[in-house]
Amino acid sequence: MSRPEETGENEPGTNGSGFSAPEAGPDQHGSASDGMERDIWARVTPYEVGIPGREFAEENFTAIQEEVEGREADATDPGAFLLLGQVGRVLKEIQGEERGGEALHRFGSFLFHAFHFHRAGELLLLAETPTVRRVVRGETEVEGWAGELPADAGYLQFPRHLIWSHPDPEGPAEDLDGVFWTRASGDSLSLMAAAGLRADRPGLSVVPLPPVPLADAGRWPSARVREEGEGEDFATTLPGGELEELYSVVRAGEILKLVARIFAFMNQVPESLGASEHAPHPDDLTEPPSGRMAGVRPTLLPFRRIRVPEN
Repeated sequence: MSRPEETGENEPGTNGSGFSAPEAGPDQHGSASDGMERDIWARVTPYEVGIPGREFAEENFTAIQEEVEGREADATDPGAFLLLGQVGRVLKEIQGEERGGEALHRFGSFLFHAFHFHRAGELLLLAETPTVRRVVRGETEVEGWAGELPADAGYLQFPRHLIWSHPDPEGPAEDLDGVFWTRASGDSLSLMAAAGLRADRPGLSVVPLPPVPLADAGRWPSARVREEGEGEDFATTLPGGELEELYSVVRAGEILKLVARIFAFMNQVPESLGASEHAPHPDDLTEPPSGRMAGVRPTLLPFRRIRVPEN
């Protein structure tokens, strides 16, 4: 698991990422504090952590796009994307001291998703706690979903400290922050999970998933992922986690299943997608976030909520 170095200081008008700021109801499946403490607003994203600011993104992603057009390359093919000269140059800038084939794969996957996230308009979706609980419990309609995506690329963020992963089998469990998605070549879906964004250290952990054909999307929401003896899909592996109804993903297929269920829910219930909104600017917070949001910085990107509509 790679940990791209966090860049940028807490300069005026930024959240520590180098990105400039642009000018919920209670949890329906738990207490008000359970939902609101986890998803008050969208948090700083891996995109903001791993890319050194807006100017860097505009300059370097424009250079990559120009090479794509000049060479008539397929930028949605992850392998072809990594062979681009401009991609290699940018990777050297963000990769730091970490080298080797595995590091190249992880950093390359991050840059692939960051590039398409930027090109698609930086769509950030925050799945609210009631939404996640409903899709995990299988309380939403998934039949008829054929792989429709909210956009060709984006980032789906989960409520804080609700879903846990083990990116390093020998290490501690880490909070699953969210998942990048990109419509890749051959009408496939490419995902990359991001975990471990913490206030006490820089960087993050990323887990790239192999592209999967969207033609198979209909079976993802109901597929059984864990093997016999591993418990039900999404069942917590944390001691006492069931008391707070926490969830765990122990296999990559569970990430795909979770994303598929959320996208299927959005497709079946279009009104679940809220209007664009902004988190408070860090300079405007009257007191630091507390509780489950302690140490968290708000994103400077606009975001939209995925919520359970009121009856």
